[in-house]
Amino acid sequence: SRLGKQTTFAFGTQSGDDAKKPTALARLHLEDGTTMTGRSFGCHESVEGEVVFATGMVGYPESLTDPSYQGQILTVTTPMVGNYGVPDRKAVDELGLPAYFESSRIHATGLIVQDYSHHYSHWKAASSLGDWLKEEGIPGLSDIDT
Repeated sequence: SRLGKQTTFAFGTQSGDDAKKPTALARLHLEDGTTMTGRSFGCHESVEGEVVFATGMVGYPESLTDPSYQGQILTVTTPMVGNYGVPDRKAVDELGLPAYFESSRIHATGLIVQDYSHHYSHWKAASSLGDWLKEEGIPGLSDIDT
């Protein structure tokens, strides 16, 4: 695998409106010297971390809030991400636990996807994935061959 243990995730400072397709360019720099250029969404900040893959059959809200991804840059291998938005972050179940998430916050340091859908549609959606990432200070990188 070309993915190194430490990578740099460098973003431009252009801020976008999630009603429009992301246009700010961002780069993923791997430890072996490989650089990949994509589009920035979410929070436009630079981060460092280990790039890991999520291949499980759970959604991106569950993966991002999974504590096992603490400090890691999560790569989602499904071809389209963001198309169903993000459910209400304040909703809890009968035990007082987050209803739609593994924990109460995002644990991943960054998110890499092949195709970010800036338009979303789902009856439980409260916001877009990009807006949620902005709220939590997490950068996203799209247009990367995952």
